[in-house]
Amino acid sequence: MPDMNADLDIAVLIPCYNEEHTIGDVVTRFRASLPSATIYVYDNNSSDLTALKARACGAIVVPEPRQGKGNVVRRM
Repeated sequence: MPDMNADLDIAVLIPCYNEEHTIGDVVTRFRASLPSATIYVYDNNSSDLTALKARACGAIVVPEPRQGKGNVVRRM
């Protein structure tokens, strides 16, 4: 039986705010579980190093300057 998932494009969307202490581990674990997935981190105007650490782990960081969960979810 052919692998039905072989041609799927998978994206992981991670909303976050001030997660510099955890985002690296989250991105790394998603990368290990889904090596072909594109990982997007939606940074909701963090004041720490969240975006920098996410990029360092290979995520595509999308900034959302308007504070609030609703704003970041709409952007996703």
